[in-house]
Amino acid sequence: MAKIVNISEIHPTLGFTEFDILEKYLKSFNESELGKLHSVFPFECMAKAAGLSDRRLGRRNRFSPSAK
Repeated sequence: MAKIVNISEIHPTLGFTEFDILEKYLKSFNESELGKLHSVFPFECMAKAAGLSDRRLGRRNRFSPSAK
């Protein structure tokens, strides 16, 4: 049976971190067509103008107002 290894023991051997992956993802998203559209439209202002908010009674929202 394989021994379960603590992540702190193997962390120094990993050649990347989750932050590197996130930075590469954000960079590629910003360079894509969808990323360019996202940077052009003011989604936060549109959500406020439509009356969408984070604070409501009931279940917690899965998406932010700008994502709705």
